[in-house]
Amino acid sequence: FLKMPAAAYDPLTLPGFFWYYRHDPVVTEALWRGAVIGVPLPVLLMAIVLRPKKNLHGEARFAREGEIRKAGLRAKKGIVLGRFRNGFFRNGFLMVGKMEHVLLEAPTGSGKGVGIVIPNLLQWPDSVVVLDIKRENYEITAGFRRKGGQKVVLFNPTDREGRTARYNPLSYINRSDPIEVLVELQKIATMLFVPPEKGEAFWTESARTAFVGIASWIAAKPERPFSFGEIYRTITMPGMKAFFAKEAGDGALSEGCRAALSDFTSSADNTFTGIIQTVTSKLNLWINPIVDRATAESDFSLTDLRRIPTSIYLGVSPDELDRVAPLYNLFFQQLIDLNTRQLPDDSEKLSVLLILDEFARLGRAQVIANAFSYVRGYGLRLLPVIQSRSQLRNVYGEHGADEIVSNCGVEIAFTPKELRVAKELSERLGYLGQDAESRSLTIHGLLANRSKTISEQRRALMLPQELMQLPEDDILVIRGGIPVIRGKKIRYFKDAVFRSRLTPAPKVPALPKPIAPIATIDDLSDEELAAFNDYSALADDQVQDIPEDVLALDRDMPNLTVKDGSMAFDEIDFDDIIGPDPTKEEWEGQRRDLVLSEGEEYGR
Repeated sequence: FLKMPAAAYDPLTLPGFFWYYRHDPVVTEALWRGAVIGVPLPVLLMAIVLRPKKNLHGEARFAREGEIRKAGLRAKKGIVLGRFRNGFFRNGFLMVGKMEHVLLEAPTGSGKGVGIVIPNLLQWPDSVVVLDIKRENYEITAGFRRKGGQKVVLFNPTDREGRTARYNPLSYINRSDPIEVLVELQKIATMLFVPPEKGEAFWTESARTAFVGIASWIAAKPERPFSFGEIYRTITMPGMKAFFAKEAGDGALSEGCRAALSDFTSSADNTFTGIIQTVTSKLNLWINPIVDRATAESDFSLTDLRRIPTSIYLGVSPDELDRVAPLYNLFFQQLIDLNTRQLPDDSEKLSVLLILDEFARLGRAQVIANAFSYVRGYGLRLLPVIQSRSQLRNVYGEHGADEIVSNCGVEIAFTPKELRVAKELSERLGYLGQDAESRSLTIHGLLANRSKTISEQRRALMLPQELMQLPEDDILVIRGGIPVIRGKKIRYFKDAVFRSRLTPAPKVPALPKPIAPIATIDDLSDEELAAFNDYSALADDQVQDIPEDVLALDRDMPNLTVKDGSMAFDEIDFDDIIGPDPTKEEWEGQRRDLVLSEGEEYGR
C-alpha cells in the first residue's frame, strides 16, 4: 500500500516506522487497509477448523424446555397432552393451543381414557362431542361440564330403559322442499353406502338410488314419520317392488323421486333383491324398536355447537359398538357436513372438539377422512384415538391413513405392546451417531500387540425393545419442527387439578315407551274396507234368521275365568299393565325433559 519495494521492508523496524509516521495520511490509510484484509483471515481459519462436525448418522435427541415453549406446547387453553418435568415447570402441562388436530396412538388398556380423554373433558371450555364407550366418560365428566354452564346430552340409542336423548339424522331436512330433500338425501346416501376399495361398485350405487327414492317418497307423505325406522319398514314391506313401480308414475311426486323409484324398480327380480339387501344391510339396526324410538325425533341440534356450549356423549357398550357404528359414523359425518357449509360468523365463536375414541372401529367415513385437511378453519378440532397405524390402514388404505396422520399437527404415542408397532415408532424417532470402540490383541511369540479403534456407529434414539419397555407413565409427543418430547402421562384420579372437578353426572330421563298405533276405519283404503266388510258384516236378513235363544245378551254374560289359571279376567287391573293415562301436567313434564330445556335436571 506504501508503494515501496519489498526489500525496503524490515519487520523489526516496522512498528517504529508506523509509530513515527502515525499522523501521515498515506501511512494511516495503508495501515487500515492492511488491517481490514489481515485480521479476518485468522478468525475465518479458526472458525473453519473449530466448527462442529456434522454427525453422519443423525442427531436425534429429546426436546428441551425452550424448544417446547417455542413450539407452542405450553398453552393455557387447548388440548391437554400430558406433563413435562423440569426445574422451572415441574409437572407443567403439555397443551397445544393452536387449531391443530391431535392423533393418539395407544394400545388397549394403556390408559388413554384416564390419560387423555377424561382430562380433556374436565378442562375443554367449549363444545365437545365424544364417543363414550362404557359410558364412563359421561359418569365422570358430565356433572362438571353441566355445572360449568354446558348443555349436556347423552345419546345412547341402544339403552333398554330408553335413557337417551333423541337424534334423527333426517330432522335437518325441510321435507316440503323437493330440491333440498333430494340433495340432502344424496349426501346421506353417500355417507351410508361406501363403495368397496376393490370390487364392483354397482350395488353401492344402486343402493344409494333406492334409498334416495324411498326416503324422498316418505318425505312427500306428511302423514308418515320421516325417520330411518320408517324407511326400513317401508323398504321391507311385502309387494314393495310392484307398489313403488306404480308410485313412480305419481305426478304429485318430485321428478327426482320418480326417477329414483323407476330406476331401482325396473331392474330384474334377482338384481332388485340384491339392491334391497344392500340397503337393509346398512339399516338393519332399525329392526330394534329401541333404536327406532331414539332416532324418531331430535332433541338437540348439531348446528348449535359453535353458538351454545354443548357436550354430547355418544354412549355405547363395547359389545354394541360394531352394531351402532354405522349410526355413529353417520352422526360424525353429518356433524362435519352441517358445520362446514359456511365459515363461522360473530355468533359462532366456540370451537368444537371431536374425540373419536376407537376411530378405526367406526368404519370407513370418507367425509371424516377428508375433514382433517380443512375443518380447522371452521372451528372444528379432531382427536382420533387408534390402537396402531396398521389398524387405520386396514380401514382407509395406505394413502388414506397417511393423509390422516399427516394432517394431525401433534401425535401422542403410549408404550407399544407389539414389536411391529415398536419398530415403526423407533424409525420415526430418528437416529444418532455414537462412538464405538473396538480393541484387538495380537500375540507374536512372547510379544503382544494391542490396538484400539474408535468408529462412529448409527444408533436409534430408542430401540424397539426400549420402546416396549417404556414405563407406563411415560408418553412420547411428536411435533414437527422440534425433537420428540418425552413426557409424563396424566392420571386424572391422581391429579388434584382434575380430582377436584369430579361431580356426579345428571340423571337421564327415560323416553316414553312406544305404543303400537291402533288402526281405525278412517285409516283403511277402499279395497281394505271392502275386504273387511266381506268378512265381518251380516245383512239384516241374516241377523233376523238367528234364533233369539242363541244370542247372548250383556246381562247374561258371566265373568270369564281362565280355567286352571291363577288370575280371573275380571280381576285384571289394566292400569297395572299399561299404566294409568298421564295427566296433562305429567305429559308436558315429560316433553320438557326431552327438549333439554335450560334449568332442567337433564340439560343445561
